Amino acid sequence: MDTALETYGNRLPDGAAGAQMSVQPDAQLEAQSASQLEAPPDVRPEASPFLRPQTVRLAVGTLLWCALGALLILGIVNANALREYPSVSLRYAAPFSGQAAYQARLYAIRQGEENAFWPTFWHEVGASFESEYVKVNAKSIFYSGDAAQVWPARYLSGTAPGVTDGVGCAVSTALAFALWGGSDVLGTAVEVDGKTRIVRGIFEGEDMVALLSVSDEDTSQPFSAVELSGGLEAPTRSDVASFAAASGLGAPTSVLLGSPAMLAQFLAILPLIVLFVYGLVLLAVWMRNHPAARRGVLLVAFLGFAVLLPGLLDLLPDHLIPTRWSDFSFWGGQMKQIGNDLREYLTATPKLRDLEYKILAFKQIGIAFLSVCAVLCICLRRPPVPPVIFSSHIASDAI
Repeated sequence: MDTALETYGNRLPDGAAGAQMSVQPDAQLEAQSASQLEAPPDVRPEASPFLRPQTVRLAVGTLLWCALGALLILGIVNANALREYPSVSLRYAAPFSGQAAYQARLYAIRQGEENAFWPTFWHEVGASFESEYVKVNAKSIFYSGDAAQVWPARYLSGTAPGVTDGVGCAVSTALAFALWGGSDVLGTAVEVDGKTRIVRGIFEGEDMVALLSVSDEDTSQPFSAVELSGGLEAPTRSDVASFAAASGLGAPTSVLLGSPAMLAQFLAILPLIVLFVYGLVLLAVWMRNHPAARRGVLLVAFLGFAVLLPGLLDLLPDHLIPTRWSDFSFWGGQMKQIGNDLREYLTATPKLRDLEYKILAFKQIGIAFLSVCAVLCICLRRPPVPPVIFSSHIASDAI
């Protein structure tokens, strides 16, 4: 008995140790399982700071705003260039005599009232220009009156001949280089269809063209176009037709009014209008989420609109302000008149000056399209998505 108990007692520590050893592998397995549940270490290389989503979004946004600003400036400059062209132009299929032009100018002088038109006559033909070096063919524009009404240009040196100068001319840089190889030719004589002309001015131009002045008393030169300055702020076709009939010029083949220039000004500020509308949408969403501040925001908006309204109306021409705001047919009539003016410009017999005008008009349409696209890209960009952070605590809680 004692021997058996002693033997059992000697084996007891070994059994306890064996039980302890059997527990240790279980603990190791649990620790290993817990380590496997943890997120694996991110062994990917750290992204460059220039390729981070926040940096890319900031760069794209900056480029869009810079492009929009450049397009806005370009659109305003182009619209101002269109405004330099006269707002009323009469075209005749058959040229009328210089005597008829002289009588029309006398009629304008006799009128003498505040709203009287003042005519400038011109005629575009091809001519032969000969210098001491070379002979070339180019467009010549004979005019009597204000040269700026006939061909708006920026002069590099000199100026256009005056109304009493019957022998002067102004040439484009392209024609000057073709005749003399340079633009420093003020006072130089040139033969135009066998008649001597003196260069009074050099203006910028890629086309070979010359402006040839005709004195007021010279009635030998026929004309086929009339530019009307002064008169009413927004003359209608009936106003222009009345002047042409009363002055003895007769009914013109085409009447070109200044609606394209006005449309170009609207296209120049169209991107700003789109941005303003988008801002109103954001304000409406914010007011919906903050109903307590809605009344105060509306009050400030109405007060600001009341303060700015007189200034906004002053910017609009008088003919665009209806006599009765409830007369909705007014706006339909305005849109119809603008459509007729645009159709008249497109169907009129093209002159070299009209080609320059149409190029500026189509350029304005392209600038407005790109500007609106830039605004839409800015407004419709998706907001940044917050990054998802993976944590071992989240994984362990999920398990």
